[in-house]
Amino acid sequence: MSRSNLPLPPHSDALDEPATEYLLGALPVIVRRRVLWGECDPAGVVYTPRFADYLAAAFGWFERVVLAPVNGDNGGPTVATPMKALSLEFSRTLRPNDIFDMVVHVEDVRERTFDLRITGKSPEGALLFAGSLTPIFVSLPDFGRVEMPRPMQRALHAYRNECAPDAE
Repeated sequence: MSRSNLPLPPHSDALDEPATEYLLGALPVIVRRRVLWGECDPAGVVYTPRFADYLAAAFGWFERVVLAPVNGDNGGPTVATPMKALSLEFSRTLRPNDIFDMVVHVEDVRERTFDLRITGKSPEGALLFAGSLTPIFVSLPDFGRVEMPRPMQRALHAYRNECAPDAE
């Protein structure tokens, strides 16, 4: 499917411009994004640090879809999930107005952390980049490390079972 045949994204509140990022699917979480001109260097290629922003945005959608509904369930502490680790591997360049999809998978769930694998693909399915994030659980408001609340553990395991990469 060429870029011109892609479904139009929802519109933002800014002067009838298409949104630059939106949720395309929830199981698995898929985020569609359009590269903005300001995210690119003078040669018209996305700046490397912007890819960390893309992963963080995909994680934000994942949090809203998978974790937020169970955060604070059973009267437990409300938690936050700052990043402990991040890695990226690039396969192709991205340029202004390119559209790509980020697919989020849970790779591992531990006592205080979990690993996400986020792949960036063209709408045609070509791999553009892949990254891993490792959030760690901390309590609010003191930001002390805590064990992952059971409802979140269950939500992550259920998502991992439902959205295995080979199930795509």
